[in-house]
This record gives sequence, structure tokens and C-alpha cells, in this order.
Amino acid sequence: MFVSIFVYSCLFVHNLGDTSANPNILILTVDTLRADHLSCYGYQYPTSPNIDKLAEKGFVFDNCIAEVPLTCPSFSSMFTSRYPRVIGVTKNGLGISKDEITITELFKENGYFTFCIQSNWTLKSKLSNLHQGFDIYDDDFHVKRWGIFSSERLADEVTKNAIEILNKRSGHKPFFGWVHYSDPHAPYRFRKEYNVHSKKGSIKDGKIYKTIKDYDAEVRFTDEQIGVLLKHVPENTIIVFTADHGESLYEHNYLGHGRKLYQNEVRIPLIIVAPGIKPGRTDIPVRGIDIGPTVLGLANIQKDKNMLGIDFLKGNIDYERTRVIETYGGAVPKIPILRFFLKNSAPIMQSVIVGNWKLIVKGEKKELYNIMEDPDESDNLVKKYPEKVFELQQKINKWSKSTPINNKSSHKKITEEDIEVLRSMGYLE
Repeated sequence: MFVSIFVYSCLFVHNLGDTSANPNILILTVDTLRADHLSCYGYQYPTSPNIDKLAEKGFVFDNCIAEVPLTCPSFSSMFTSRYPRVIGVTKNGLGISKDEITITELFKENGYFTFCIQSNWTLKSKLSNLHQGFDIYDDDFHVKRWGIFSSERLADEVTKNAIEILNKRSGHKPFFGWVHYSDPHAPYRFRKEYNVHSKKGSIKDGKIYKTIKDYDAEVRFTDEQIGVLLKHVPENTIIVFTADHGESLYEHNYLGHGRKLYQNEVRIPLIIVAPGIKPGRTDIPVRGIDIGPTVLGLANIQKDKNMLGIDFLKGNIDYERTRVIETYGGAVPKIPILRFFLKNSAPIMQSVIVGNWKLIVKGEKKELYNIMEDPDESDNLVKKYPEKVFELQQKINKWSKSTPINNKSSHKKITEEDIEVLRSMGYLE
């Protein structure tokens, strides 16, 4: 059942009057986290008891999508509230321009202590420039994962470092923190002690089952570490929980993310816990670029004039809102001339969601789905509803024309180590 947009909006305007003028705000994010693999989003296995507790205390958004199913473009868009193509960050390996204004910089200008604990290689400051505005941007991790890959920092270390900062910070300033966990990112590690699948009644054995079991164990491990961290977070801290993108676990014959736009890759969880916000949930259509202005609004900070997202806690959102998303796939290679051309290339795939309808376009190939009736996107309705295909294609065309691809991203040299890590993470062929 959909929540009335009018009632929903008024509920938040009324309740947000109780929020402190300078509240602590903590953004908790998990890499490659599918919404539908969390218990609070209806998953049948107990992967997320601590996140579920957040959901019970907060407001849950069932219909939030990422701008691009890649880590750096997604977070760059989230923190600037601008589309990846507008800021020129369409692939991992590209960083935001110093001219872009991030929500972090606005928090810092408004007297906040700002910190980030990072865990994904693509988000290192030297590649992403997402350190802009942070007093502390802890991305110093080089220990090889399982002795093979050096792509991330594990969840227990993320939690440890975050707790240290929370304990050592001065209490004279409110804080704006971003803590990012990467464990559900491939290659997954099976953590036996966090296995949520029982042999009886579980998904049948085989490659797909093993992959799902490994992925879910990583989610459960991350959830436990989030629970540990939350015990050290000061009371009345506003918490925003979300992800950069999801993951395809062999649906549509694909494992991974970044190259397709099905719901398993683009739908992300979003939970907000704040004083004055009553627990509940809604299906209003929100997206990654909305998160930045909404977080600013929670602290009564005005968004930058160039930010494109909506503060969905204060503004009405039409259920028929047009949401165009796209992907450019992979990462930018180290060869300068190839980097230049790929940096300016067109998307490999685009999609638009309006209400229950979703069109995916890749070249001449088109797929049409009613995602309410067919959440697995298994029944392509292109031939059955050609008029709907035409209507949605026109929306994509209009958006693409009014949102030209920009070439203003940061262009830094990618080292051999960066190439090794990006390849190990599946971003380079």
C-alpha cells in the first residue's frame, strides 16, 4: 500500500520541529547491499538483526534507487546531489572536481566536525576526491584481503576506527560522520559463524546457492559490526543508513554490478532515524541525489543552489516522478588516451522508472517491465505495450538532452596498484 504523498509530507514537516538546530549526523553505508537481502525489507533469512532495529525505530524507504550501480559515481552523486554525468564521474577511477560543492563542505562551514572511515579502494581520496570537506578522511588501508586482494578494509576494523574517533572527538562541536563498510562486495568470503542458511529448506545446492550463502554471510557479519558501532554512537544522533548500489546474484545470467540496470543492482535500502520522525515506511520514489539535500535539511542547512535533489522529508514527491538512471560500466583504464575517450563516452545502458513502469534501453534492445507486478523483471512487455515503450523512451530522450555529459571530473594518474585492485574487484576486464 502506498502512503499518501500529502499526508507523508505533512507528517514530516510537523515532526521535524523537534529536531535540534545542530544535531549529530551519522551516515552509515554498506557497499553492494541489496535491499531485498535485508530482513527488514522482507528477506526470508536473518541477515540483518541490527539494521532491522534501526528500521523499527526509523522511517524506511522501499522505493529508493541509485543513480549508477557503481561505487564512486553513486557516492559522488549522493554527496554533491548532482547526476554522475553532470559531475563527470561516470566510472570508478574518476573523481569529483574541486569546483563541486559537497554536503560535507556545507556541514564544515556550519561548524561541524566532519569525519569519514573508508573501506573501498575506489573511494580513496586520491581517486575520488570525496575527502573534500572532511577533517578526517581515514582511507589508509593496504592489508591484502585474505592475502590476495588489497581492495578493502574489513568491517571490524571500520568499526574500531569509527569508535576511536567518536571517543576522542571534542564535544564542543556537533559531528557529521560517514562510515562505509565494504564486506558484501565480491569476491565474497564465506563466514561460517555468520551463515544464515540452514541446510533444511535452503536454496538448493550449486554455484548460485553457494554465491548467495557467501554473500549473505558477509551481510550478516557487517550487520553485527554495525550493531557494535551503534552502541558507541551518542544518543539522539540522526542516523541515515543506505548503500551505493545492489548486486546481481546470477539473476539475468549475471554476477556482479555496474553493467546492468535491473532492480537487484539499482534498488538500495534507505532508513532514517531521527528525533521527531515517527517510525514507518513509504513507497514514494526517491533517488540517490535526494539523500544529500535531505541530510542537510535534517541539520537545517540550506543546500547549494546547484544541487539537483529534493529534500524528501519536506517536499512533496509525485508517485509518477520520472527517474532516469544509467550505467557506463567498469572503471577508467590507466592509458591516458583511453581514459579521455571513455571518460566522455555515452552510457552503455539507460533506464527510466515512472510509477510501476520501467524501461531499460541498450542500443536497439529494449525491455519493459511492470516492477510492481513483476519485481524480478522476468516478463518483458515491450511487444505488448509499444505505446508505453514510446512514452518512456521520450522521457529518456528529454532527460538526456537536458542533462548533457560533462567533462569536469578530476583526472588523476592511476597507479599499477590501482589497476590491480580495480581488476580484482571486477571493474577491469
